Amino acid sequence: MGSMGAIVFLPREDDTPSLMLQDILFDPACTWLSAALERAGVGRFLVVCHGDDQAAAEGCFPAGTQFVTEGAGDAAGRLSAFLSDLEGSVLVFTRPVFLDDQGAGRLTGRFDGGLPRGEDAGVYAVDAQALCAAMEAGGDFLTAVRTQGGVFGVTPGTYEGLLPLDRCAPTWDSAQYFARHASVARLSEAAVRFIDKEQAYIGPRVQVGGGTVILPGTILRGNTVIGQRCEIGPNTMIRDCTIGDEVTVNASQLNESTVDDGTNVGPFAYVRPNCHVGKNVKVGDFVELKNSTIGDGTKISHLTYVGDTDAGAHINFGCGTVTVNYDGTAKFRTTIGDNAFIGCNTNLVAPVKIGDGAYTAAGSTVTEDVPADSLCIARSPQTIKVQWAAKRRRAKGKK
Repeated sequence: MGSMGAIVFLPREDDTPSLMLQDILFDPACTWLSAALERAGVGRFLVVCHGDDQAAAEGCFPAGTQFVTEGAGDAAGRLSAFLSDLEGSVLVFTRPVFLDDQGAGRLTGRFDGGLPRGEDAGVYAVDAQALCAAMEAGGDFLTAVRTQGGVFGVTPGTYEGLLPLDRCAPTWDSAQYFARHASVARLSEAAVRFIDKEQAYIGPRVQVGGGTVILPGTILRGNTVIGQRCEIGPNTMIRDCTIGDEVTVNASQLNESTVDDGTNVGPFAYVRPNCHVGKNVKVGDFVELKNSTIGDGTKISHLTYVGDTDAGAHINFGCGTVTVNYDGTAKFRTTIGDNAFIGCNTNLVAPVKIGDGAYTAAGSTVTEDVPADSLCIARSPQTIKVQWAAKRRRAKGKK
């Protein structure tokens, strides 16, 4: 015997993808459903869908979810096998719905009061073993569900954690409103503080640690995890990132990357995928990182591009530094050792290595490796022509 389970049907209408695969905020409706059910203690999922919808649906449910194609010859057998391995209730979703933590708590019995009464929403809580027995006796699955199950009822004008979905735009406006407020409520219970709850947009799988402050205009998407005592925003988007404790992200965008404890990002920074930014790093204004590792204590204060780079600890990047990583055909990596000092307006033409403790002079274009503790000067010598400007003006008849 195993944990509580859920059976989710993703019905199609007029040969179009299921409504459950349409986005609410940034995630499909079935992602909101599965995330809420997981938090409520549901450990196993079986999804019944059209074969063309399975690839999209797989990204919405946890690993180990079973998928059954609508109308498949083995569908009844697989449903029975799934039910036989469950204990207690199985939750069955036969129609498209938006579900949040409140609704999941009602279905799983975590919240007192039982299931709401009202119009049948196509969502049921059924004793798994009784349903399995009915199927093994030759009964129709959906008929047995409706006969034996407790029904989640909905009443017009009342929201209790579940909203039936249709193709009407006002329904999706309502779903987005409920989704936004459900995420804010969920994180507020975890001691996350919102300066303005009406200006935060947070996905169903986002996790945020206690003591973190969310400022207006913040968008948190995907599988983002944010640590404790951070300050996020204003006007910030973070997608599929892992953020440590006591990190500040101000008016910036971060994607598919990791930022360690104590780091400050922004304002107006852009962190592209596959970056790992270490502890106590400064990523300042108009800095772009891409596919790079930045060591602890490094400072990249402003107007710098660091791409395809392995940068060590306690490096100082001067304003205007560029790692020149692309020759029009292929990308190349730059390596910078610990405690290096990169002067302003330095071009590091990859592939190139800067040794530990090395310096580059401002305005240099570095094309060869620089040994540790060395100074690289790679710029044209300065020439001064005394009185050149005055002579030119006289030649032009000007004072």
